[in-house]
Amino acid sequence: MLTQYQKRLTAGALIAAVVMCITAAVPPLSLGWVNETRHAREVVDRQVQSLRRVESLVVDAETGQRGYIVTGREDFLETYNVAMAELPPELSRLESRYAGESTEARELVTRIVASTRLKVADLQRNVELRRRDGFEAAQQAVSSGTGKRYMDDLRRLVDGLVARRVEELADIDAELTRKVTWSIAFSLGSTLLTFALLFYLGRVILHSMRARERAADALRATSAQLEEGVAALQRRNDEVLSLGEMSRVLQTEMSLVEALEVTSLYCHRLLPATSGAVYLFRNSADVLEHAGAWGEGATRHEAMMEPSACWGLRRGQTHVCTSPSDLRCRHYADSAITGFHLCLPLMAYGEVMGQLHVWSDDPAAKPAAAATALMAQTIAEQVALSLSNAKLRQVLRDQSIKDPLTGMYNRRYMEETLARELLRAQRTQSSLSVVVVDLDHFKKVNDTHGHAAGDAVLKGTGQCLQGAVRASDIACRLGGEEFILILPECPRDDAVQKAEDLCARVRGLSFREAASAVRVTASFGVAAFPSDGSTAAAVVEAADAALYQAKRSGRNRVVAAGQQVADMAARTFAETTR
Repeated sequence: MLTQYQKRLTAGALIAAVVMCITAAVPPLSLGWVNETRHAREVVDRQVQSLRRVESLVVDAETGQRGYIVTGREDFLETYNVAMAELPPELSRLESRYAGESTEARELVTRIVASTRLKVADLQRNVELRRRDGFEAAQQAVSSGTGKRYMDDLRRLVDGLVARRVEELADIDAELTRKVTWSIAFSLGSTLLTFALLFYLGRVILHSMRARERAADALRATSAQLEEGVAALQRRNDEVLSLGEMSRVLQTEMSLVEALEVTSLYCHRLLPATSGAVYLFRNSADVLEHAGAWGEGATRHEAMMEPSACWGLRRGQTHVCTSPSDLRCRHYADSAITGFHLCLPLMAYGEVMGQLHVWSDDPAAKPAAAATALMAQTIAEQVALSLSNAKLRQVLRDQSIKDPLTGMYNRRYMEETLARELLRAQRTQSSLSVVVVDLDHFKKVNDTHGHAAGDAVLKGTGQCLQGAVRASDIACRLGGEEFILILPECPRDDAVQKAEDLCARVRGLSFREAASAVRVTASFGVAAFPSDGSTAAAVVEAADAALYQAKRSGRNRVVAAGQQVADMAARTFAETTR
């Protein structure tokens, strides 16, 4: 017959056995929960990756299309062709990954696929239009905004579905936290019960308790690792969202200065605990000019830097310096290397746009140098493309308003500027003068010395006119050998004096072509607002009439609107024969 102690020991052993069985079941159950959650997360991650991949391929195709439309070169279609080849299987993969999702999610995916195909069809039409009808037709099609609307719809749908996926990830994380908390609570309860049975079970129960403690430690370690992974994933998601936001902002139309301000703002957000500076490459001076900063970069930077002073620019890739023994760039050679320095060239389409310099003086930040370099590289690529686009827009704008031969503003810009300056003169009740210039016997220069000499004369005359007027004055080429000067806040008498000076300057020009020197003269017509006309057309017409009077009076002279030229002709003859 069992004694009371034996009964208690037996009961304790049974209870301990039950407890140990239950405790032994916790790790597999926890592992199952973790695997289930991980699988759910992987499914969502793959779905998000497919969405972003589709969006990225469309952006690549659009970039290739844009480059081809602007340049007409087939090699710019490389990214377009690659994206077009990868889009159909990627869309099929996207649909298959959402096949088991809710009806609403599948409908969103269907709309995304449809929007993508609309955008692809638009891109194909534009490329074919450029190939068949040329730049103007393709530009008109792109300017219609159809492709932009398709792209905006696609981004809106993708961002909306991604946002839902992120919310689902948050729900999965919350459920995982609840399960882990329950597992820890159960393990602690089992441990307390094991301590209560310690008096009855001795070494056997003690051994079981130690085993359960080891299991609990392993579970806590797993939980800690999972929490670290979740935190890292959350940081990564935040970085991806910020990068996407920065990319969208940089894709908007902005100037170089605005693009650099946006870059500094997002670098401060995406590269915490760092300082940095952005430099812009000036081709004319072959130097890098400081253009933006964050952190201590606002005060610790070089105003100008030679390209040879940076190993990142010289090597054409990211340069990392984490210790005094590493290769150091001259632009921070005097700084103590307690943390790290990163130098990233800003390059787009093989052209150096500038440089991104990131650093930290905190020794604790040194282990994160590699991760910071990866993020900085992503930022540098986005910024370089944005700067390249901004530069291209500026070039296109200059081409639309400037004469390619002389570099002077063209007739279109002159008409817009004259109307604007005339309104300003009316508002401020100030004077405004217009000087029309025409080279004398220019056709003879072309016939005698050739068109190359004629171009040199036009270019040199334009440079002479531009260099002799004020910064506020506007010098334009109307076409052929005719120029026009807009002189704000300049009375007619002062304009006549300036025209006399310009007439003498042009008369003194000499252009060396082949074995002979080419000399030219010019006739000038001057008119002023409001005395010679109250509208832009009237003022220009008055200046033209004065120019024709100068031509009829013997050329190589200045005539103001309504002025008798007899005295001027005599004075001009005296000056030329002096």
